[in-house]
Amino acid sequence: MTLNLQTDRLQIRDWEEEDADAALEIYGSADVAQWLSPAIERVADPATMRIILRAWIEAQPNFVVPAGRWAVVRKEDNEVVGGLLIRLLPPYEEDLEIGWQMRPTAWGQGYASEASRALMGWAFKEGSIDELFAVARPHNKRAIATAKRLGMEWVGETDKYYDLNLQVYRIRGADFTP
Repeated sequence: MTLNLQTDRLQIRDWEEEDADAALEIYGSADVAQWLSPAIERVADPATMRIILRAWIEAQPNFVVPAGRWAVVRKEDNEVVGGLLIRLLPPYEEDLEIGWQMRPTAWGQGYASEASRALMGWAFKEGSIDELFAVARPHNKRAIATAKRLGMEWVGETDKYYDLNLQVYRIRGADFTP
């Protein structure tokens, strides 16, 4: 399923290989990579980013709605400013995680909240799901603030996901306000 969601300022769409340079500004940034879970190194170069994007693009049709990975594009200049994902959380693959990663030059403009809210609305409507989770490292103040802005409630701290100590936030479909 191809996704194309629109907000006032943003478009949420499938990744394309041509997004590699813009994606590298996100996933190649040490400021972004330090917070990613599972813990991974920052993407080092455009060729590696292109390989990762190719893998995401190839995997996309195999995901069960609402899971997937998408680019967040600013409408005014067609620039990729971030990425979104919905995926099963390990180890039991029962809980669905929503995640957002914005390039540092786009921080503080409300893009993560705006894009995530649109994706959450779609996921609750199309995905036949009851709840979504977000996980954040305890010192990731931006991610925690975004989860709270999205109406997600703190449910605790755990090391069950990705073998990292993480704060866990949840929103139920019944509590979601678009």
